[in-house]
Amino acid sequence: MLGIVGAVWNWQLTPRTGDGPNLTVATVIKARDCKWAGSTLPTAEGSRVAAGMLELAEGLATLKFDSGAEIVMEAPATLEIVDAKACRLVRGTLMADVPPSAIGFVVDTPDAKVVDYGTRFGVSAGEDGKYLVKVLDGLVEVSPKATGDAKQLRGGQSVDTGIRRSQLTPTPNPTTVELESRRWQPNIILDAGGGWQIVSTAYGRGKDTYIQGNPKSKNFGKDPYFRVKRSSFSPELDRKGYVCFDLGKFKDDLKEDAELVLSIEPSDLGFATLVPDSTFAVYGLTDESEDNWSENTLTWKEAPAHHVDTDAGQHHLPDLRKAALLGRFQIAQGVSRGTRSIKGQELVKFLQGDTNGLVTFIICRETDESARDGMAHAFATKESGSNTPPLLRVKVKDVEPASRETKD
Repeated sequence: MLGIVGAVWNWQLTPRTGDGPNLTVATVIKARDCKWAGSTLPTAEGSRVAAGMLELAEGLATLKFDSGAEIVMEAPATLEIVDAKACRLVRGTLMADVPPSAIGFVVDTPDAKVVDYGTRFGVSAGEDGKYLVKVLDGLVEVSPKATGDAKQLRGGQSVDTGIRRSQLTPTPNPTTVELESRRWQPNIILDAGGGWQIVSTAYGRGKDTYIQGNPKSKNFGKDPYFRVKRSSFSPELDRKGYVCFDLGKFKDDLKEDAELVLSIEPSDLGFATLVPDSTFAVYGLTDESEDNWSENTLTWKEAPAHHVDTDAGQHHLPDLRKAALLGRFQIAQGVSRGTRSIKGQELVKFLQGDTNGLVTFIICRETDESARDGMAHAFATKESGSNTPPLLRVKVKDVEPASRETKD
C-alpha cells in the first residue's frame, strides 16, 4: 500500500550522491512504549538505520540523523528515511530539533516541502494531503508543492491547510457506531459474576462529553471521545471530561467495591513530545443538584462544579465546594491506547452517598504541557465506533440478576 501511495505522489526527493541501500544514516536513540508495523528497518534502541520506511503504531521514537538532526515520531506515523539530511513524513506527526550542523534538513510531506534553517518545529501530515507546520524556535521554509510559493516561518508561527479543523471535529463512522450501539445495549446492565455489575455511559440516563476553556467553544456531546488538557500557556485550551452513569437500578443497594474504567484514544491534536508523563485526577460531583446536565448542551459557561470567571489558574480543576477527589491515574508520554482506572474506598463512599441514581465524574489533567501546542489526551465516549465507552464496575449485595430492562 505504501509503495502505491509513494508512486502516486511521485515525490521528487531522492537520496544524495553517495548514499546507497546499505549506508546507514541515522540511529534509533530512543524507543518508548513503541509498537511497530510494517517497518523495513531495525527499530530497537541503538539500531543503525539506512534509507527505508518506518511505521510506528504506538509510542514515541527518536531518531538522530548523522547530520545531527533529531526527529521524534509520534504514533501513529509513517516515515521514510531518505538520507542524513532528509526524510519523508508519509502520515502522522513528528517533532524536529535541528542544530547548526544540520541546517538545510528537509522534511517532505505529500503536499509540502519543509526546509529547516536551524530550529525546532513540528509537522503533521494527513493522508488526505492536509498538513500543519508549527515552529517553536528558529526559522523554516515551507513550499507547497501545488504552487511552489515558499513561505518563511519563525518561532511561534505556523501554517495549517485544514488538518486541525478535521482534528477538532472528529466524525464517527456511522456503520461502526451502529455496531457499537448494538454491543452496548442501553437497557442492559452486564453481570460480571460474583456480585459485580457493569454499567456503561450508554445505559439509561448515562452521558459523556467535555468542555473547553474558550467561553465561545461549542458543545462536544456527539464526539467519539472526550479530550482532557491543562495548558498554563493557553488557558483557553484547558479541557475537562464529564462522565455520568445511571445507577437507578441499584441506587439503594450496598456498594462493596467499585472501579471506573476509561479507554484511551489517539487524540491527533497537539504534539505528544510537548507533554511529559501525565497525572490525571478523577473527581466525583457531590452537589447532586447539578447531576442533570445534558451532554448535548453542556459548554464551558454552565458545566457542573466549574470555575468560570474566578480562579483562572484553576480552570483545569473542579470547584472543591461541589466535588471531591476520588483517585488519580497516570499516562506515560506518547501512550495513545489502552485503559486506565481508579478504585478504592473514596470511590465506594462516593457511590454509597448517591441519592438520585446519577453519579457524575469529572476527569482533569494535573500535568501541564512544556510548551504551547502540547497534546490533548482523549478517551472514548459512547459515541465511539471502535473503542469501549466509560465503564463503572460496581460490586453490590443482594441485587436481582443483571441483564434486566429499565422500567418504562
